[in-house]
Amino acid sequence: MLPIGGNNLTHIMSKKIIRRESIIQAAIEVFSKKDFKTASISEIAQKAGIADGTIYQYFKSKEDLFFSIPIEKTNEFRSQLELHLEGISGAFNKIRKFVWYFLYFFKTNPDYGRILMLEMRVSKSFVKTETYGFLKQSVSQVMNIITEGQNEGVIRQDTDIYVLRHLILGILEHMVSRWLLKEEKYDLLEHHEEVSRILIDGLRAIPPNHLT
Repeated sequence: MLPIGGNNLTHIMSKKIIRRESIIQAAIEVFSKKDFKTASISEIAQKAGIADGTIYQYFKSKEDLFFSIPIEKTNEFRSQLELHLEGISGAFNKIRKFVWYFLYFFKTNPDYGRILMLEMRVSKSFVKTETYGFLKQSVSQVMNIITEGQNEGVIRQDTDIYVLRHLILGILEHMVSRWLLKEEKYDLLEHHEEVSRILIDGLRAIPPNHLT
């Protein structure tokens, strides 16, 4: 049986988690409409319905808050992706699901997409941050799928695995960036089956009798 203070502590921790999430969401909305330099802590605080100083109880600075966004959203992406891949067998089936989910995630999170794809990814300073390293680790699932496919003998082994990863992510990131630049005027998921087919054709192992 928990002591009386235990319930209070749990309540306080839950409240802090909710407050942090509301700050992150407010920051996404503000940063997606303004660039990093012009967006202010005051605007974010106002959007979150809190005092300016409250933000500094959770984040050291505006930059710390800005670069915390991908970490929070990537954790969400990874946990949901694992759920979507559960029960799916075969590397190619997993690639199809990954393509669909990647595009679905950004379709339903366009504000975050603008921050990540149109601002952070083209920033030289972003590459030097710990967040960038975290994002690279976040795509480890792609590497796992490729490795699984190579072990199955269905994905080619004559090409560097990182090139294969770039092939998958490069196409998907380009699609998301173009969709955002076009102001989301069409369905990002419209061609996901064709994209999967083209990717799988490019990744497919070449039978020995077809080698020259």
